[in-house]
Amino acid sequence: MSSFATILAATLPVFLIMGAGFLFHRRGWLDEKLEVGMIKLGLNLLFPCYILSLLPGNPALEKVSTAAWAIGIGFILVTAGFGVSWLIGLLARFKRGGGLRTFILCSGIQNYGFLALPIAISLFPGNTGPAGLVFVHGVGVEIALWTVGLWIMSGNSGFRSIINGPFVAVVVALILNYTGLHHWIPQIVVVTMEMLGRCAVPMAVLMIGATIGRFATRSILHDALRVGVSSVLARLVLGAMIILCAAKFLPISADLKRLLIIQAAMPAAIFPIALARLYGGQPQVAIQVVIVTSLVGIVSIPFVIAWGLGWVKP
Repeated sequence: MSSFATILAATLPVFLIMGAGFLFHRRGWLDEKLEVGMIKLGLNLLFPCYILSLLPGNPALEKVSTAAWAIGIGFILVTAGFGVSWLIGLLARFKRGGGLRTFILCSGIQNYGFLALPIAISLFPGNTGPAGLVFVHGVGVEIALWTVGLWIMSGNSGFRSIINGPFVAVVVALILNYTGLHHWIPQIVVVTMEMLGRCAVPMAVLMIGATIGRFATRSILHDALRVGVSSVLARLVLGAMIILCAAKFLPISADLKRLLIIQAAMPAAIFPIALARLYGGQPQVAIQVVIVTSLVGIVSIPFVIAWGLGWVKP
C-alpha cells in the first residue's frame, strides 16, 4: 500500500501544473483563442493518440468483462452522484431556476479524466492498468453526462455529443485490443502516437488551471459559502463514499478498484461549466462548485486515496 507521503508526492505536481495554467491566464499569456485551440488539439489529436498507444495490449483489459464493468460502473456511479447532489441541493434550499439543476450536474460528476489520469500514472508507476481504465471508465461517465446530465439541465438528452475524439479512440482501441490487430500496427506509427500522447496529460492539466483562472472573479464570492459547503458534502464526502463502497464490494479487477479509489477523491469536473452556460443554467454556481471542490481537493485527495487504499485493499 502506498504511503501518504507517496500519494501526496503524486498529487502535488498536478496542482502545481494547474497553478501554472491559472497564473498564465491571469497574466494574460493565454488568450481565449489559444486556450480553445489547445483544448481542441488535445481532444482531437493528443488524447486519441495517447489512448491508442495505451489501451491495445494493456494487461488490465485482457478480459472483455473488465471493459464492460468499467463502462457500466462509470454510468451508474455518476447517475448515483446526480441523485446524491439532488438531495443535498434540496436540503441546501436550492430551487429550480435558482441554481438547483446546475448544482446537481456539477456536484454529481467528478473530474474523471484530466485530473485522475496524471494521478493514476504517478501513483502506480510501471502499472498501466489504472491509467488505461481511465478512458474506458470515462465512456460510461460520458454517456451518463450526455443523457442523464443533459436531461437534468435541459429536459433533453444529447447522446450524439459523446461521439468525440477520445470516445472514438476508445472504441477503436478496444477493437484492436480484443481482435489482436494491434500487433500489426507498424512500429513507426506506434512511436509517433506515443510521442504525441505524452503531450496530452500535462497540457490538459494546464488548461484546467487556465479555465479556473478565466472564471475566478470577485463576483464569484456571492453565496459561495452555501454552494461550497453543499458541493463538498455532495462531491467529496457522500459521492466519495459511494464510489469507495463500489470499489470495496463489487467483484471487479484490482486495477479497476485502484481507479475507483482515485475517482472517489476527485473534485468536480470542469466541463459542466460550459453546459450551464449553453443550457440556461447558473454558470456562477458551476464555477463555485469547481473552485471550492478543487481547493479542498488539494488537501483531501491524498487523505481519501490513502484511506481508500487501506480500506479497499485492491
